[in-house]
Amino acid sequence: MTCRKIISQSGFTLIEIIATIVMVSIFIAIMLTLFTDNKGSFIKSSDALRNIFRSNDLSKVMANINSDYIPYPKWKASTSYAAGNKVLPVGMNGRFYICWTGGTSGTSEPQWRDSGDTLDGSVTWKAGIWIKTQPYAVGDIVIPTNPNGHFYRCITAGQSGPTEPTWPLTDITATDSAVTWKELLFYIKQQVGTPDTSISKNNSYGQYYVLENRFVIFVSNAIQTTSAKQNVLEVKIQSVEKNSDGTYSQGEQILTALFTANEN
Repeated sequence: MTCRKIISQSGFTLIEIIATIVMVSIFIAIMLTLFTDNKGSFIKSSDALRNIFRSNDLSKVMANINSDYIPYPKWKASTSYAAGNKVLPVGMNGRFYICWTGGTSGTSEPQWRDSGDTLDGSVTWKAGIWIKTQPYAVGDIVIPTNPNGHFYRCITAGQSGPTEPTWPLTDITATDSAVTWKELLFYIKQQVGTPDTSISKNNSYGQYYVLENRFVIFVSNAIQTTSAKQNVLEVKIQSVEKNSDGTYSQGEQILTALFTANEN
């Protein structure tokens, strides 16, 4: 029997070489797209993530501002409340209420009263009106005994006087014996800061640019600055971006909010 030794010839055919060249060309094109400084490149693919973090930071700043504007949680049905708890009506009527007798709230929101008791299930509420010869701490909120739709924030602690002060609707403080009060919207406006192109590193609400911080009115669907009826505050802030040299510049994220007083 004759044995044949079959020798396998190795190598690439012309088709295989062409296919390889095509695949390498595609791979190079993809790499060039990813690593060049074009929009959507790999170099810039982290921009979206950075923008999310900046947007989150700016949302935290606005949440800090909003926590001063809405100092207490809104009332909830069938909820357990303890004496001393404070709530805001769901409809935000320019008042807040203090739990006088603990218990469980009713299944529907009560008819809130400016004076006397508001009965709510087994809970008794009283409007958070100013009280004479009462100790107040910085940050405490009161409403006048004759509510005017505005909140007033304690900015100097002490004991209130024997007679109720005159409550201002402008950017002036109310002196109440040892206590100093400021209308809440004007307090927020002061804390937010003045619109400019600089960054306050130690701002009360965080780090941001102030684009708008003004009282406005709506006329024919347009927003106009007002110095008269100052009960709608427009705040517009912009995010901050840290540059490679350590300096800061304005970012891309912008948030706008309106804060209002209920004048009734």
